[in-house]
Amino acid sequence: MIARMIRVDQAGEYGAVRIYAGQRAVMGDRHPCAVEIQRMADQEAAHKAAFDAMIPARRVRPTLLQPLWHVAGYALGLPPH
Repeated sequence: MIARMIRVDQAGEYGAVRIYAGQRAVMGDRHPCAVEIQRMADQEAAHKAAFDAMIPARRVRPTLLQPLWHVAGYALGLPPH
């Protein structure tokens, strides 16, 4: 049960990091929200780092969907067309 929770939480943090990467790519550094978005991205990166450390420490298999999350998370951060 703990392994599944760590796997899901790490995947969620990974997705959040990718979403913010997509948002930052569109906004750039000069957007009025850029500083706040970067602050939130930094928080998510710290959360992801904590779960990244738990994966090998507790011998948890990472999600097999990470390559998909890499693309999908970034795409979610982009504005709709």
